[in-house]
Amino acid sequence: MNCPAQQYEKELDQYFMALTDLKNFNGNVKIAKNNTILLDKTYNIQEADKALGVNKNSKFIIASVSKIFVKYGILKLAEQGKLKLSDTLNKYIPEFPSGEKITIEHLLFHQSGLPREIKDYEKYDHLSLEKIIELAQQESLQFEPGTQTLYSNVGYFILHYIIGKLSDKGYWNFIQTEIIKKYKLKNTGEFNSAQSLSDFAYGFSGEDGKITPVSHTNINRFETGNYFSTTDDLYSFSQQLISGKNLRKDLVLKMFGKNSQLVQAGGRPGYRAYYYQDLKSGITFIFTSNFTDIPFQKVTEDIINLLNGQTYSVPRKINKKAIEVPDEILKQYTGKFALEADQSQVFNIILENHFLYTRQRRRKDQNLS
Repeated sequence: MNCPAQQYEKELDQYFMALTDLKNFNGNVKIAKNNTILLDKTYNIQEADKALGVNKNSKFIIASVSKIFVKYGILKLAEQGKLKLSDTLNKYIPEFPSGEKITIEHLLFHQSGLPREIKDYEKYDHLSLEKIIELAQQESLQFEPGTQTLYSNVGYFILHYIIGKLSDKGYWNFIQTEIIKKYKLKNTGEFNSAQSLSDFAYGFSGEDGKITPVSHTNINRFETGNYFSTTDDLYSFSQQLISGKNLRKDLVLKMFGKNSQLVQAGGRPGYRAYYYQDLKSGITFIFTSNFTDIPFQKVTEDIINLLNGQTYSVPRKINKKAIEVPDEILKQYTGKFALEADQSQVFNIILENHFLYTRQRRRKDQNLS
């Protein structure tokens, strides 16, 4: 189905207006297809805390969307001859368990076998990168490197560390020099709560039907670079990236992988962000939000379907009605369960006072080395 830009704009706007009216989105959206901007708009939930309000210039914490910059940094080091994607991890961290099996490329594409998170990471308010690397060495492999794919924040912490180790003046100077300055990203940087940041979008979440600000602890969490950015900067990066001006074309294509897509979601208390760039369809879809309660999977799937002329549904209010379920039936769902994608993530489902509750713990697995 070929649809003119005006029709795309109308449908996209209707979608995000409906989402915002349901109090399921607050932030900025930028969507393009074949270099034509289809939507570039700010959406604000009405009748909410004024501090939730954002504008076109608002800067949002982008959480794991920053992994795009980490990936780029590694590929830039490869272009400079400072590393090879086939290098094994033990070349840079000699004492790392199974480091002779894990390559830089495994880490880039989440095929290292390392788990998603550092064990008990929730109990830490802040961890130095050196401490993270130390803790990462205590983690067990979930599978033999290169045989499966498992999203791993741990792997990207390690890539962050390697960039810092191989850069002449450290990680952040390298990122500033090779990305921030060369791509002229004027509203992107590393967030520091001790410094004042103009147009900063403070994060909110929904609790018991109320929209409330998240704690300052969540705002200043450790990440793979606690980045802030804007939809304009991220879109500008996307367009300059494919030009091959600042990174060799074959390495640019490496950013996108075998399916020609560069996709990264970001989420943490108070924030959601999304970066989608498809070389085949020509679609670029970016949003930044300072509100947690977004039906993330539905939104991202619906928008891509809309742009590809496939079936999607506009968000609508669903009147839910609570029903009572006998304890005999609820008991069937109790027990210990592990995620199929990450066997270290174990959940204990219990029944208390006619309700099911989940408790999570980490299981000690045998190392595959």
